[in-house]
Amino acid sequence: MVHDPVMGISRTEVNLRRLLAAAPQQQNQAKLIHYVATLREQLEQLSEERTLEGLPRVSKQKVNEYAEEIEAMASKIIAPSSDVQVSQEPLSGTYGQEGHSKEGEDSIPHSPGLRRRFVPASNVEDRTHDTVKADALGPVKLDVAAQAHIEKHRKLQEDLTDEMVGLAKQLKQGSLLMSQSIENSEKVEPYSLVVHSLFFNNPACNKAE
Repeated sequence: MVHDPVMGISRTEVNLRRLLAAAPQQQNQAKLIHYVATLREQLEQLSEERTLEGLPRVSKQKVNEYAEEIEAMASKIIAPSSDVQVSQEPLSGTYGQEGHSKEGEDSIPHSPGLRRRFVPASNVEDRTHDTVKADALGPVKLDVAAQAHIEKHRKLQEDLTDEMVGLAKQLKQGSLLMSQSIENSEKVEPYSLVVHSLFFNNPACNKAE
């Protein structure tokens, strides 16, 4: 886990704060949707981070604050799509045929090449209802995709951790064997020197030669 040396917080939280600060200035809807998905993934990771003592690195209250900011940002993506009061389409040869009532012709000037089409109130309600239902399902799909992405990285991290633990055990065993080998060689060498010295300093051995 990487921690910011100045702030004393995790790199995940640093990235989350920066993205939260940059997202409101993003006008591209596609990028903003990607921002929301990334923020949710980072918040998920942040909520699972622990200190060396095993305690949550970020309080539950702080996690909830981040979550509220992210969902408020997500609601701004949904809001424009629900505004379907009127629709515009290219000018055709039947211009003016729908203006049977004064309600269909409002005081707003028509743009060149475009005309304003009156939409019955019942159709507006149906479309708005369908749009809200579709938007309500949108964040769920993002959550599922983010969860799958997180689960994949978590599995890779667990596999890597297991492999590192195995390598550490092998290195430790190799180090112990090397230490024992060095100790044994240090014990054998002085013993050999003593035997060699006694053999050549013994008069009986010299006479035998």
